[in-house]
Amino acid sequence: MKQLSEALARFVQQQDLYNAAHGLFQDHDIQPRTENLTDCWDNRIPISPELEYLYSHYELIDAKAAGTHKLKNAAVEIGDAAVLFFAAPEHLYRQQLGYRWITSGELVQESSSWPSHHVVIATFNDDPLIVDTSAPDSPVYAAIEGGAARQVAKSLANFFTALSILIEGACTFKGELIDDDTYETKAAYIEHVKPLLHHVLGENQTTYLLNYLSFC
Repeated sequence: MKQLSEALARFVQQQDLYNAAHGLFQDHDIQPRTENLTDCWDNRIPISPELEYLYSHYELIDAKAAGTHKLKNAAVEIGDAAVLFFAAPEHLYRQQLGYRWITSGELVQESSSWPSHHVVIATFNDDPLIVDTSAPDSPVYAAIEGGAARQVAKSLANFFTALSILIEGACTFKGELIDDDTYETKAAYIEHVKPLLHHVLGENQTTYLLNYLSFC
């Protein structure tokens, strides 16, 4: 779990640096817990050791969700190009609706096609980010517009390391990643982060992660 611990610490550091300089949200992020918690997730959700570590040691903060029916999640900004929303562990069941569980009126049925060990931990533009809780190290997958899920990281640790690289790059570009003329991600940013991501993820996973985030 050392690799995941180091990856999460690096991620929070880069998140906080970005939010202090360019962030759009207040009290809507991922922070270390003051006391570790266990069983803070819905028991209908399978939790891998890596997800257990994440949710036990880190709080997903969403001040606007307090006292409401809003799905509690933390916002992770990557410049002005992308925002990922990570569901709080106590709301993981709700996050699975439409994926593992399908609703029809008041009826909720388990999907016959969705693997029960695939847990949606976050979304980008309503597209799911998925952890395979049955595999060692908790590989991470993403699905685009209802397509097949494809692996974007071999482990949860590698995924958070990749997020750190993307956020650190966004800081370098002062949060301005979108070209004002083309409305596409600046080529200079992609050239900056790609070799760093390749080192962690490899070429194929880097390509699909950037596609998932609509960077390419």
